Amino acid sequence: MILKNSKGKERNFKVILRLEKNNEDYLIYQDEISGKYYGGKVVSDKLKSLKDEEIAMLNKILERING
Repeated sequence: MILKNSKGKERNFKVILRLEKNNEDYLIYQDEISGKYYGGKVVSDKLKSLKDEEIAMLNKILERING
């Protein structure tokens, strides 16, 4: 998937998990260049950084998935 980050740079990344909650579209993805995992929110085809409460929400979901 290719999206623009907050600086306007287009980035290609591998989507690990995509979910919609409260009409917001969240992604957990792997950067194909560095191999690191990140989370973000898609707003108007741009990838935005997450607020602390959004990070906590995604962490809870991942903990439930892992058991």
